[in-house]
Amino acid sequence: MGPPIVSDEIPPAIASRFDVSIRDYQIGLSQFRILTVADPDVLLDAITPAAFSVDERLPYWAELWTSSLALAAYCLEQPALNGRRVLDLGCGLGLTGIAAARSGARVIFADYEPDAIHFARWNARTNLDDASYATAGFRVTDWRSPGLLGTYDIVLGADIIYERRNFMPLLACLRATIGHGGEAWLAEPDRVLGSDFFSRVREQGWTAHIMEKDVERRGRTSRVRIAVIRTGAAS
Repeated sequence: MGPPIVSDEIPPAIASRFDVSIRDYQIGLSQFRILTVADPDVLLDAITPAAFSVDERLPYWAELWTSSLALAAYCLEQPALNGRRVLDLGCGLGLTGIAAARSGARVIFADYEPDAIHFARWNARTNLDDASYATAGFRVTDWRSPGLLGTYDIVLGADIIYERRNFMPLLACLRATIGHGGEAWLAEPDRVLGSDFFSRVREQGWTAHIMEKDVERRGRTSRVRIAVIRTGAAS
């Protein structure tokens, strides 16, 4: 648990609706202070069957997933991000996009949930210098309708491959948002579902170069796969 928060440190849109905490994360030589929901299970318990039936929406955004830590670490290792245009798709709390911005990228943070964007904006403001924050953008968006997002050099996604029903919409979104010569960097926690998605990627005639990262967290080591995906190339 992080240090206590003074209520005026965070905007009313967050402070009036959520119990929150600030947690510190060390990734390589870089430190991050991330505002989180203190207990995401409270949000989960508050979802009614009626609300779930509309779009099967669950508060995944409120967790800082291990895949986010792994992809953030990968971004910090990439000097080629400097000056690149980057989309953090399904940004959640924003850690991955923040790491990309620290590597010099101009980042758009995008999520389906408006609350995620509130948290990502606060976290970006807290962890970035003025110049990096000034180039950042924040958008509430549905990846099933990606037309207004534009195209990017790099599309980031940390643990966004979690439901089979989203495979084709996600592939369509990547096709729409990866610019000419661009890539997607997707991280997932070594699930069978992830392997199935990467098979779909290759069926599109795209390439997926997969590497593994071990992440130490809460006294245990987890393995995360990071796929570098390039569109329009034969596999």
